[in-house]
Amino acid sequence: MSASVRGQGRVPGTGTRRVAVAGLVGATAVWGWSYLATAWLLPEMGTASLVAVRFLLAGLLMVAARPRAVLSLGRRSVFAGLALACFLGAGTLLQVQGQHSLPASQSGFLTSLFVILTPLVARVLFKARVPSAVWAAAAVAAAGLAVISFNGVSFGIGTWLTLGAALCYSVQMSLLSAYASAGNAYGLAALQILGTGVLALLWALPGGVDLPDTGPGWGWLAYSALFATLGMYLVQTWAQSLVPAATAAVVLACEPLFVSLFSLLVGIAPTARTAVGGLLIVLAMCLVIAAEQRRGRAAVVSVPGGSVPAPGPDPDNPQDTSVTAH
Repeated sequence: MSASVRGQGRVPGTGTRRVAVAGLVGATAVWGWSYLATAWLLPEMGTASLVAVRFLLAGLLMVAARPRAVLSLGRRSVFAGLALACFLGAGTLLQVQGQHSLPASQSGFLTSLFVILTPLVARVLFKARVPSAVWAAAAVAAAGLAVISFNGVSFGIGTWLTLGAALCYSVQMSLLSAYASAGNAYGLAALQILGTGVLALLWALPGGVDLPDTGPGWGWLAYSALFATLGMYLVQTWAQSLVPAATAAVVLACEPLFVSLFSLLVGIAPTARTAVGGLLIVLAMCLVIAAEQRRGRAAVVSVPGGSVPAPGPDPDNPQDTSVTAH
């Protein structure tokens, strides 16, 4: 469900939702490029320090830039922001911890299962109605991700930790679509980012917090904090105030495609599996875009003299899905 729909009392237009989907695609591109930043920074900072500094810096900058946007959040939004921080932070920490005992391809595949888990979580937590086309898109996207990265699964502690990370990401996306609105997107994103940074800092403190040693390292850190974290989590929060969590999950599955594309810049050519998996993910994107168009048409009620948007659900009831088609 879309909290922005609840807050505005109307279903956003198809054009607005297209912009939201495009914003999510842009976020996956920025996050795909951030893989290069991570590869540069890890030898200088380490995983724990990188996550902590990246999120803390972004969160503090957001609060400093617009403190009233955070301080004016209502109780419901504050609780939602803290929950988002817990699940995003836990997902990040579980994924990184699981990587210590898993090959990169297996970790990537298990994490990508959020595509299938998100519509299930949204259904269980918020009774969100997921159209059959979106279920199909999630299955096709998961198949594409499997073609790209699946090389078998060995069950151990790393497997369960990474599956836990995928579940945390699914809950985080479901919460975003339930509680984000145009009015609280900035404050909610800032609270989520800052809270994630605090959790990561607690994780990093026992081993000490490292900072980059070189000028390029500081440049990559600035990119990671300002664009991949501050900018793109803000975009995701705003976009998910307009589109359902299941739709967002399918769109975010595009990230491996951008990772492969940008890897060309460092001399790593994409494989045939990447090409086939990429085509499946593009097909999944087409399915969710078509589903969003049908959702927009279904949200318009014909009346004498023209058409008007259907009335929105109750702004104080996050489980009210009387209008949204998912």
